Amino acid sequence: MTKLKMMAAVAGLALATAAAPASATDFVLDLTSKTNSADNGATNARTYNFDLDGQKINVRATAWSAINGKITNAYLGSYTYGLGVTNDNENGTNGTHTVDTQDGQDFILFQFSTAVDLSKIKTTSFSVNGYTTGSDASVRWGNTATAWNQDLGLDGKSTSALTSVLNNQQVLAGGSGTLTRSVDGTASNLWLVAATNVDGTKVDGFKLSAVTVSSAVPEPATWMMMIGGFAMVGAAVRRRKSVTGGAAVA
Repeated sequence: MTKLKMMAAVAGLALATAAAPASATDFVLDLTSKTNSADNGATNARTYNFDLDGQKINVRATAWSAINGKITNAYLGSYTYGLGVTNDNENGTNGTHTVDTQDGQDFILFQFSTAVDLSKIKTTSFSVNGYTTGSDASVRWGNTATAWNQDLGLDGKSTSALTSVLNNQQVLAGGSGTLTRSVDGTASNLWLVAATNVDGTKVDGFKLSAVTVSSAVPEPATWMMMIGGFAMVGAAVRRRKSVTGGAAVA
């Protein structure tokens, strides 16, 4: 094998390594009542901040419900087991202060200050109005140009106004108790967690106890191999040009 081919092979190996999945740093955002959050004087919004890979991340959580094809503003409560939603058709008693499918489909919307991967959700199920309950959840994600701390103007809009932006979805079946489930999403700055009903035989309701936020960052060794690979390719090209040029003069 010539030196040129050897260099190309090494460079190719470095580039392939750089293209491999990057390591991810996880942060578990605790949403239970013991977590400090600011509601900014609003009843449907709470804000959080945390550090991820040395970057400060801000997020605004808001409560909503889809009722008869329309999005309506709802109350976002912070409880022992996490965040819950009370919509205009509920009074908050008998488990109706959960993220549930009773009298509308409740959901929580997360607006992040930068694109992140919401890789897991942790839920705790609750009975709603005495119905057998589960914790089936729907997770949607997408990107918006609206700043993380700005209102999206959803109140009274058709549900299509939101689903057109959140054009990715994963449904997570769930039973009773506290469950942590993985989400196979892609980095986005807008995430939605809603109660849903997979089998149609019960009312699903849960408190959203936590979300795991991940950020894919290449390790230093990966960066060094990638840079080294490009350097080798460049050196090989320069050497080949030099040899070719010398042969032409001769």
